[in-house]
Amino acid sequence: MLIELDHIQKTYDGRRYVLNDLSLTAQAGELIIIRGSSGSGKSTLLNLLGLLDVFDGGTYRLQGKEINPRHYNRYAELRSTLIGFIFQSYCLIDSISVQDNILLPFLYSHHPIDGAVLAYLEEILERFHLTPLRHKRVSLLSGGEKQRVAIARAIIKRPPLIIADEPTGNLDEENSQLVVQHLKALTQGGACVVLVTHDKNLLQYGDRTYFLHEGRLTE
Repeated sequence: MLIELDHIQKTYDGRRYVLNDLSLTAQAGELIIIRGSSGSGKSTLLNLLGLLDVFDGGTYRLQGKEINPRHYNRYAELRSTLIGFIFQSYCLIDSISVQDNILLPFLYSHHPIDGAVLAYLEEILERFHLTPLRHKRVSLLSGGEKQRVAIARAIIKRPPLIIADEPTGNLDEENSQLVVQHLKALTQGGACVVLVTHDKNLLQYGDRTYFLHEGRLTE
């Protein structure tokens, strides 16, 4: 099992629990979709999964390794190798090229950009129809193109877990469908994708869909 969340609790003020007795499992090859109203804790859940925030109670195992919330500062390498992030706002560097944005994760890693990485870069550029744009500044791209670059950056290190927070929120319907089809294709290659979305049109792509309400997930 890739993800095992067991009775997770999270509070910011010590009184109200944003996540309360939340449990979730996910394995390789699954696309998990999570819905919920604004403020329900969806982004908090993704931050916990992505080792970007701590939890206050319960157990989290990632690829069999138990995560200790008191030692989150020790998980940078784990986060770098196991997790890819895709955000609604893209979080790209506008002033540099498509290719340089995709390779950014290697700036925070001990893994060199060797021949194998460059060969995979070529494959990714082709897969996401970015080859003609590889040297173009990101500031000159459309929203759909930027999101494809963001997906390419998230998978360049072949992480087993992809976390996507409203990745189609700024896109039209056609580009939204293309992006989620790309994400679904990643699961067919063995990755697990956890996707937060408000878009009901994307639910058809999920292997499992949950609704987050009052700190818990329901199917």
